[in-house]
Amino acid sequence: MNISKEGIAVTNRFFEAIDMLIAQKRVRGLQIFTRQYNINRWNLSTVKHNSDKSVLKPEWIVYLVRDFNISSEWILLGKGNMIK
Repeated sequence: MNISKEGIAVTNRFFEAIDMLIAQKRVRGLQIFTRQYNINRWNLSTVKHNSDKSVLKPEWIVYLVRDFNISSEWILLGKGNMIK
């Protein structure tokens, strides 16, 4: 499966937000994030390292928007600030 450039950009912003949350110690690490939301770590890692071939699940974006105040407009469209 080939992912569109827009889909790849959303995935890249998703992981940029995760990295920022880890750097700010709002999330202790990727493994903790996957456990907290019952995400298969292998699936998340596959998407991170193969963003041109693997699909980011929409609910993963919801977790960032709902629980960490990541801007939905930023993560989906790349507009505005990362944090609401």
